[in-house]
Amino acid sequence: MKQKSSFTGKFLYGTFFVLLVPAILWLWARFTGEVIHLPVIESKIGGSILMIAGGSLMFWAMFALMHYGRGLPMNAYPPPVFVTQGPYRLFRHPIYWGFGLLMIGYFLYVGSASGIWMVSPLTVCGMVALVLGYESIELKRRFPDQGIRTVLDYPENRTDSADFRDRLTSLIWVLSYLIISNFMIGKLHGSASPFFGEPLHVLPGLGNPYFSYLNIVLIVVFPFLLKKKNTLREWEVTCFISLSFSAFIAFLYPGIGAQYLPPQGLVLLSVPIFLILLSLRLVFRQSRTTALVITMVGVILMVIQLIHSRSAILHFASSILIFILSAFYLQIWIFLKNRAEKIANSWKEWVFGKVRVINHGFYVGFAAFGGILLAGVLAGKEYAFVLLVFTFIVTICSALWAQVVEGSAKLKRPFGYYGGIVGILFGSLIVWGMGFNAWVVIGVASATMPWIQAIGRLRCLVNGCCHGRKIDNPAIGIRYFHPRSRVCNISGMKGELVHPTQLYSILWLFWLGIFLITLWIKGSSIPLIFGLYLILTSLGRFVEEAYRGEVQTPLVKGLHLYQWTAIISLVVGIVMTAIPAEPAVIHSGFNLASVLAASIGGLFIFFAMGVDFPYSNARFSRLV
Repeated sequence: MKQKSSFTGKFLYGTFFVLLVPAILWLWARFTGEVIHLPVIESKIGGSILMIAGGSLMFWAMFALMHYGRGLPMNAYPPPVFVTQGPYRLFRHPIYWGFGLLMIGYFLYVGSASGIWMVSPLTVCGMVALVLGYESIELKRRFPDQGIRTVLDYPENRTDSADFRDRLTSLIWVLSYLIISNFMIGKLHGSASPFFGEPLHVLPGLGNPYFSYLNIVLIVVFPFLLKKKNTLREWEVTCFISLSFSAFIAFLYPGIGAQYLPPQGLVLLSVPIFLILLSLRLVFRQSRTTALVITMVGVILMVIQLIHSRSAILHFASSILIFILSAFYLQIWIFLKNRAEKIANSWKEWVFGKVRVINHGFYVGFAAFGGILLAGVLAGKEYAFVLLVFTFIVTICSALWAQVVEGSAKLKRPFGYYGGIVGILFGSLIVWGMGFNAWVVIGVASATMPWIQAIGRLRCLVNGCCHGRKIDNPAIGIRYFHPRSRVCNISGMKGELVHPTQLYSILWLFWLGIFLITLWIKGSSIPLIFGLYLILTSLGRFVEEAYRGEVQTPLVKGLHLYQWTAIISLVVGIVMTAIPAEPAVIHSGFNLASVLAASIGGLFIFFAMGVDFPYSNARFSRLV
């Protein structure tokens, strides 16, 4: 009887959250509708179909977990049995797939622009972060010997011959992502004029719009030409990466990235030429005879596509860039990982009497200089020294926070990111008290902080802070050997392969910085920019923290402390995106006041994080 009561309580608890999450998303979309100004997509029929399909899938998956797993579909009370039946045979995480379809269907049905363009993508990112930063790790811990191959999985990374299912599922995923990407870019920026250039003017007979559809036929044929599972897997992965790059560029800079779309004809089936290049590369690798024939056809079809592009030169140039980033993503990763390991073991220090200068301080000093200078250029010279004051306050709060959370006999002067987030509040109040528009300072700080943080993470590599936990894969892990590194002298993992979590953070923050500064340049609402900064950095931090291995970071209810602070920061970001604010009057431009403020700020950060007193035991005296 007691167990039944406990189960009922858990079920009611789960039902509460099942109802609460959609309510929060609905309110979020409702209030941000006044802030975000994007095209409305309204489709009663399409929305209804997605809601029915998504709801059915979600509840089918919930039933499977309760019936076969003998538990509840909740992270707080997970099923004790590993489930491979029902929708879990088709693909992984069917509850999230179902909820995503249900959510998008609802926003399509009601015609909510903010729901489609902001709430839905961010919610999907949140579900991905939850899987990467908790669920997949927890599943491996609870079921170390269990695994599953679903119907719609990627082909395995093996040299076996690919079967029909492998080819068909790869084709379904690539075509689906291509069509969805084309649909969203077309709806949002389908009428964007090219930054420069025009269609390729050759062979007028190929100008018939129906010729461009031959490219989609070629894409359909490619997976059936690839022989091995690992080659087919590489095709699917590189297509996914390339389409992600393409969508990112097209959404932010449609005058460059959306120019592969035809001025007339069916936008959904438009094939950017980088997909053809990626496919030809793999065909050529396995059979040069076949590749020569396919290449001749491919070249003709690429010419046709350039004829039907709005700007042939932009389409071609962006495709070459995307092709390089996608085709050689593993080589790029290995290069970056090796550089990260080299920096991680590059500790140098110089002692002058009782004062020590550490080389990692130059990274944060340079980051602060560049960030304050860029912020001063964006906000105008009247905000130059206000930004300097703001920097002082954020840094001090960062140090005070870390003293409370991580301060110890070995860590006399640590710094904590979330203390800096709290510092934004106090800094904004002081800026407001000085008679300046605090929103301007918050806005430029949000737009520039990702790059400041990314460069600052190089200091973390040298110092060994924010380091990862152990991993067995040498293609991913890095090693620390310098005795001054926290990995060696605090965590005791000298020479062990560990996740390069600082590099994970750098890569995420780099793309986030491009995104946020583009929003600032385009005049987006400042609270929206700040809210997105909090949301997206929190999602990245939630995942990153799951792979960190610092012994001084406490665990709370199965999550690292900073994963909980990331969740709180995310909720604050959601609230911020819904705040309306009047556009601020600013006078952007390069100015000497910002150079001076950036120089002072850079030196301050350099001394705070790169200069200490190694023979003292006073609080805040030593960095190591």
